[in-house]
Amino acid sequence: TFQICGENQKNVDATESWIKNLILKEQFEDSISDELIENFDKRQIDTLADLQRRNRVTIKLENERSPPCIKISGISRDVCSVYVEVQKMIQKIKDTEEERSKAELVYNLVEWRYPGSNDSFVAFDKLTNMQLEDAKRAKKTHLTVKINKKNYKVDLNTLQANDDQGKTINIQRVPKNEDKQSVELPTQWEDMQDERVKLVNLKPSCQEYLEVQNKFKKTCPSFVIEKVKSY
Repeated sequence: TFQICGENQKNVDATESWIKNLILKEQFEDSISDELIENFDKRQIDTLADLQRRNRVTIKLENERSPPCIKISGISRDVCSVYVEVQKMIQKIKDTEEERSKAELVYNLVEWRYPGSNDSFVAFDKLTNMQLEDAKRAKKTHLTVKINKKNYKVDLNTLQANDDQGKTINIQRVPKNEDKQSVELPTQWEDMQDERVKLVNLKPSCQEYLEVQNKFKKTCPSFVIEKVKSY
């Protein structure tokens, strides 16, 4: 709140106008549009409210738009600071979703298990399953995981795990296709070289390219054809 005093009304009005213009010059608005904003839950909403309160900006969440949008308005330096924080929030959601997708893919290919009751084995959660598989593929010797809320150090060569008290258990690594009959791969497939996903450039003269091209021409006049492989 400003209280302006002067010799006369004209001076007061002039000062008021100058202050308003100064404030307006510093006002700035920016927006972020991203499909992932639709996934904001109570935690992200609370974080937006906290950012708005601490930085004295106005944050407007527009979920009804396509894609959803967050508008930030206030003093330019504050808007820029909040903009960066919101981008970090979106990136964190994106990283989490990508990690879940990767974990799902790995789980469909191989399952790591630890001992349960009655001589049975229990599958690790998908995230731990992925971490174990990634560590083995990276040729690491050990990885610490949680089993029944206790830390175990897993020897990835012997597939034995030890807790802090020296207890040893055996774990299992079971490829999902180990019981399936092997199939001959197409001759045009390239070596994945230990990559999970690989983008393959197709020559316009190859049969795969021509087949896809003919199908696309029926409904889409402009396109680019690439092949994505996963192991």
